[in-house]
Amino acid sequence: MESRKVVEVCGKTGKPVIVMEPIKGGSPVNLPAEADKILRSLNSGSNASYALRFAASFPNMAMVLSGMNNMAQMEDNLSAIRDFVPLNEGEKQAIRQVCDIFHSLGLIPCTS
Repeated sequence: MESRKVVEVCGKTGKPVIVMEPIKGGSPVNLPAEADKILRSLNSGSNASYALRFAASFPNMAMVLSGMNNMAQMEDNLSAIRDFVPLNEGEKQAIRQVCDIFHSLGLIPCTS
């Protein structure tokens, strides 16, 4: 992924990173049933919170800008970041499984 390369270059050069919309229009919230089940089995946050924490866990992360449409989304986003804890190994593994499910669907990124 190009975004991973950008984050790695920023890390090597000490530049701060700003991520915009890690929730990508709600796609991490409205997951396929199998992927949703994986994240819900963790019992420690909303699907959107994992996207925010994933983005915020990278080195040199200065800011994560998330789009929000209502007060409930704002409160959920704030609760994910307020007392920030990077993803643990179990959560990272769950995210990898969710990514594998998305990749197996053969979606075209510009239309999905």
